[in-house]
Amino acid sequence: MTKHVFSAALIAALLATHICVAQTNSRGVKREKEECEALALQAATNPRASGTGISNSESIAFNLAKLQARNELAAQVAAEITSLLQHRIEQYQQTAGAGTNFGVNKDDYRGSVTGSNDQPRTASGLLQKDEMEIMQQVSQILTNTRPICQNIYDLPNGSVQVYVCLEMDLQAQRQAYKELKEDHLIEVDVDGDGKDDIDLSEKEFLIELAKAREEYNAKKAQEI
Repeated sequence: MTKHVFSAALIAALLATHICVAQTNSRGVKREKEECEALALQAATNPRASGTGISNSESIAFNLAKLQARNELAAQVAAEITSLLQHRIEQYQQTAGAGTNFGVNKDDYRGSVTGSNDQPRTASGLLQKDEMEIMQQVSQILTNTRPICQNIYDLPNGSVQVYVCLEMDLQAQRQAYKELKEDHLIEVDVDGDGKDDIDLSEKEFLIELAKAREEYNAKKAQEI
């Protein structure tokens, strides 16, 4: 009788274990962010971005990963700067009581704020154009940036996959300000009188850019 009771208890325990394993396996494999990807998503003072590249050549895979990260980081910073300028334009319009949404960069000013069809050239339209130029300049500035994270993985097919994380440090941000200032990309004539209504100092640029970055990170966190 004791043997039968023991056997029944053993079978019950084995069945419970089997059910537990089956339930665990049914959940699949937990996804985890790669180290460099996770680092790029962490809240940080400076803007960051990650990238990955696959190739039979380790150096090519590294260059592809860095290019992807650099483009992502440049797009991020350009979006932050555009957001900053748009915010300043809105502030100026509210303070000055301007009813129009004119906005031209110094180099675009030709004594008139109308386009070829005599339509007002809006601030938002010009900022979209400028965002591409800003992105290109920032990307060039980041060309020689060293990754703060780099991991190499050997894939089963013999190729190599590289992950990197880039960070735009304070020196690079100051260089961006200098170059964008020289090209008048962070100076805006809001009311179309030929004078720059928005002309940020380096300190204002860095402070406002940090605020814009917080908003950008919050938006990205909602998308994840």
